[in-house]
Amino acid sequence: MYLKITPKKLIQWLDGLKAQAEVLTPAKVDGVWTYTLSDLQTLPQHYFNSCIPPKSLFFPSLQALLGWRSSDSSLQLSSTPPPDGQRAILGLRPCDARALRILEPVFLKDYQDVFYSQNLLRTLLLGQACRAQCQGSFCEEMGIDPQDSVDVDLFFREVPGGYLARVITEKGKDLARGGDFFEESSAGEWNAARREIGGKRDNPIFDLEKVKARVGERFPDEDFWRRVSDKCINCGICTYLCPTCHCFDLCDLQMPGQGVRFRCFDSCAFPGFTKMAVHNPREEKWRRYRQRVSHKFNFFYQNFQAVACVGCGRCVIHCPVNLDLREVLLAIAQ
Repeated sequence: MYLKITPKKLIQWLDGLKAQAEVLTPAKVDGVWTYTLSDLQTLPQHYFNSCIPPKSLFFPSLQALLGWRSSDSSLQLSSTPPPDGQRAILGLRPCDARALRILEPVFLKDYQDVFYSQNLLRTLLLGQACRAQCQGSFCEEMGIDPQDSVDVDLFFREVPGGYLARVITEKGKDLARGGDFFEESSAGEWNAARREIGGKRDNPIFDLEKVKARVGERFPDEDFWRRVSDKCINCGICTYLCPTCHCFDLCDLQMPGQGVRFRCFDSCAFPGFTKMAVHNPREEKWRRYRQRVSHKFNFFYQNFQAVACVGCGRCVIHCPVNLDLREVLLAIAQ
């Protein structure tokens, strides 16, 4: 189902949306793109990926799970309620939308994480086509179309005189149905609105199928992993800014008469990540880097039939020592 809307009606539609839900949009805060509450009166333009991925809106970096208070005669426990209230994320890029779907089996398959589940249920995902290739990105090599997405509720493309919208889900259909803001469009108009991406490469950097086939073969090659991880400094920025990394730790903060149990992001890059009482199976840096790459392109695929990378490029552009994952994947594929 395809729809179209004029700029004037889009503003009216967004005003109505803000009356029923929190609307988060990309905005530059202190020079960094992030998703935040905004009074934006149109779809955001001329922006690249946020520095912190929207994953953090579903799986926060720090989250209290339960608290307790004690006295001489009693102990009171209080669990953190799941989030509520409708919200919408406006201007979601296809790579970040795909990342949210990739994480679903992690949090919703064998164990139902009530926080992630509730955040998905209460959030409308409003995607928007990319106009330029993000620095460091390789989304098309990962099979993601920067001009389209099936991982959102509504997906927008800008056209002269307004926007076209592709309806993906029933939630998206319900959202566009009320108020008579949208008009019917067609698949022909939708296809004609596809644009050439600015800064697009003529040739792919690597072949994903070759990476998936050969990363397992590379696993025992210690010299290879030592070489590609040599300049890594174990800062963990690649995992903290990755839209699909999901490792966390459970910790207790205890104070006199009270305390809280919380979970927080963790990173396989950290030397103590797998440390046990008498042994650390990944004490060397190269083993940890091998684990990170192998998990994303081999182990996760075996478990969930999806690669845990969307080619957003955050790990490439924010790495302080310029360790480029694209070069590592190319070396694996060769």
